[in-house]
Amino acid sequence: MRKMFLKTFFCACIFLILAACGDSKTTTSDHEELKAPDQFLQIGSGPMGSGWYPITTILSELYMDHFDGLKASQLEGGSTANLKSLDVGDIQLGINYTSDFSDAINGTGSFDDKIDSIAAMASLYPVYQTIATLKDRQDIETIEDIVDKHIFLGPKGGGGSVAFWRMMEEYGITEKDVEKAGGKISYGNYSDGASMLADGNVDVFVGGGAPAVTSLQEIEITNPIKVIPIDQDKLDRISQKGYGISNDKIPAGTYKGMEEDVPTYTTVSMLTVRKDLDEEYVYNLTKVFWENLEEFEKQLPERAKHFTLNSVLDGIDPETLHPGAKKYYEEAGVTN
Repeated sequence: MRKMFLKTFFCACIFLILAACGDSKTTTSDHEELKAPDQFLQIGSGPMGSGWYPITTILSELYMDHFDGLKASQLEGGSTANLKSLDVGDIQLGINYTSDFSDAINGTGSFDDKIDSIAAMASLYPVYQTIATLKDRQDIETIEDIVDKHIFLGPKGGGGSVAFWRMMEEYGITEKDVEKAGGKISYGNYSDGASMLADGNVDVFVGGGAPAVTSLQEIEITNPIKVIPIDQDKLDRISQKGYGISNDKIPAGTYKGMEEDVPTYTTVSMLTVRKDLDEEYVYNLTKVFWENLEEFEKQLPERAKHFTLNSVLDGIDPETLHPGAKKYYEEAGVTN
């Protein structure tokens, strides 16, 4: 009798343990595992120290969590570089500016030929282009003052440099003018650029933020900065030229000691995919992004507050959407 009781007790314990394990599994996996047509997903990101890099980090983690067996990785890049990488198939998804996307599909700007292999997935948030120097540089107060200076322009192949030179056109300033005046141009990731500014190895930093540039916030603790304003008449003119460039004001308080709003030019960040990706796959990539915004809101609140379906087509022609993304937006009531 004792042996039978112990045997029954032991079996009951095993059953309870297995049941508990089963319950644990259901609570830790509360979403359906999706299927990906390929084992790997390469995502074109921005440079280290940029606002794009953490976005694609979260995106990679979300996709690996939701797609069965998918290995997602991100590659440092820039707006135009990512679009060109999409075209040759080095990446399948990338982050870039709407202005560069327009240039790519039309064969203008940095693109000698039209790129027919890409499609839009989503517009994300406005990017405030920041032209900054150290606060104690009394010789740099206006755009005209930077012509003979050493200027850092972010990653080579990035959309920021394209937008910068288009903005400079309104002042009659070209890259050749900078070189002729004794100035110099450098490229690299934002973290390195901010360090170079702090160390005096470059005079001017150009980069995009939403509205703050993270790497500039990191150096301003010991090296206060100032943002160079853009003249409003120049901003009004460039906004009418069809570049996908608009304008706004970097709010007062974005950086220490910044007591007034500073007018500047803006671009819009977007996600782009290869056009030949499976429709259901892109539908699910789009769905996972929009239905897991809490991850971005938790880690990147200042940027994620702009992620909304109300502005998902800002700067994007709906005709350029990938069919999978278009299907999701139709279901969400964004498009007809």
